[in-house]
Amino acid sequence: MLDRTETEFACVGFTEAEVLGLSKIERSLISRYRLLSDQEQLQLRRLLDVLTTNPEAQSAI
Repeated sequence: MLDRTETEFACVGFTEAEVLGLSKIERSLISRYRLLSDQEQLQLRRLLDVLTTNPEAQSAI
């Protein structure tokens, strides 16, 4: 059974739809991402795009 006090505390700043199905780590990452400036968010998205690109799949094209 869920501990309501712990769940409610961990979900501060999130809407009900955002909380469903997210782990504590995922909520933490989202919170930290939202604290970044626009420039930092852009740089992080670029980095993630590079890290998630599969070079083997691109060479087959």
